[in-house]
Amino acid sequence: MNIFTKRELLFLTYCLLFCGLVSCKNASKTGAILPAVEVTDHCSAAPEHTYEVYIPKRDPSVSKLPLLVIIDSHGSGKFALDKFKYGANQYPVVLAASNLVKNNFPDFVVAIQTLIEDVRKKYPVDGTIYLTGFSGGARMALSYALAHPVNGLIVCGALTGPDQLNALQCPVVAISGMDDFNFMETAQYLFQEQATPANLKIELTDASHDWPDSLMLANTLGFISLSRAGAEAVGSSLDAYCKRQHSRIDTLEKKGDYLKAGTIARNMSSTEPFNQDKTFATAYHSIKSSSGYTAQLGKLKQQLSFEMSVRQPYIDAFQSKDMSWWNHEIDLSEEKLKTEKDPYTRDTYLRIKGFWGIACFTFGNQALQSHNSGMLNRIVPIYKRLEPENPYVYYFSAFTYFWKGDEATTVSMLKKALEKGFTDSAQLNKDFPASIISQLH
Repeated sequence: MNIFTKRELLFLTYCLLFCGLVSCKNASKTGAILPAVEVTDHCSAAPEHTYEVYIPKRDPSVSKLPLLVIIDSHGSGKFALDKFKYGANQYPVVLAASNLVKNNFPDFVVAIQTLIEDVRKKYPVDGTIYLTGFSGGARMALSYALAHPVNGLIVCGALTGPDQLNALQCPVVAISGMDDFNFMETAQYLFQEQATPANLKIELTDASHDWPDSLMLANTLGFISLSRAGAEAVGSSLDAYCKRQHSRIDTLEKKGDYLKAGTIARNMSSTEPFNQDKTFATAYHSIKSSSGYTAQLGKLKQQLSFEMSVRQPYIDAFQSKDMSWWNHEIDLSEEKLKTEKDPYTRDTYLRIKGFWGIACFTFGNQALQSHNSGMLNRIVPIYKRLEPENPYVYYFSAFTYFWKGDEATTVSMLKKALEKGFTDSAQLNKDFPASIISQLH
């Protein structure tokens, strides 16, 4: 039974809409905070290019924010985006992380540009663009920035030479693990301060070859954001940031970690507006002239020289040595990692072990491309001993059975690869027929 006439219903609807508009207007006046938004989207011009978006909560008076584009080497957009959410909440930016662009992705420059254009059309971003990437993602971010205007780069686990860095028209913060097999790309700048490009800032970590933790990424995003603001970055945000960096420097010095403390002090003393605080320059010169800093730099140089001397022999060993020889080498390395007290020596063995792993991945891919089962059968056991949880160990193993026509074991190996975290469905569909793929679900 209807208790309202049609006219009364229309009047009631009007009243509700009016009250809603008044409520929204009043909320705007009182500065009600807009809630955070997190969604998965796709590029309108390229529907296969999906990406993750995060917009931090913000005041309604802030209509647009800078954009930080994230490139993960494995195309794991959600995983990488989660790493940056803490920083985005502190130093508001819109995050956009690609699920498509990854290592060996063709035309990645075009794909990154398509992503940026799509985000600009759909989300509240201004003209400021930051790029970040890990490993191969860092290399892609650097390449994109050489051809397009970018306001800042955060590169993790990879770097480039001085000529390319000098050609970039933006600050570059390199976060590098001292136990990362790519560390040499960063280490060169620790020994050549006068030749180091002015736009390069270095943060040293123990993150190995992985995305740094959320605190380090937030700290670096703060550096990029506040330095871009320049003289306008005054007040509590700048003061709080500088105070945190002083605290980091003091803590590292007390631990005797002079190289890490020195890089922070150098970053701050050589960049506006942080260098308005003259104590950063004082701290840097004090650390650099200390016997502890000199000793650590000398130790690092000695260890890197040793590492360079063994890399080529190890590459040759992948072609010439059997599994018993490799088991002996790996046993010696693992024993060193268990017993070694000197952190610089320990980092060297971690870098060498990481180098072995990336060499296995490279040789394994070469074997797949050339259908070289002999090479694959030599590489996979070494790879499995080094990194038993790496999904590519099982993905590579599947081919040795697939080429022999052993479908059941091929499917078993691929299922193990998926269980261990293999996510490259495009590669999987390219490498194996539908009859195999259908058995994986």
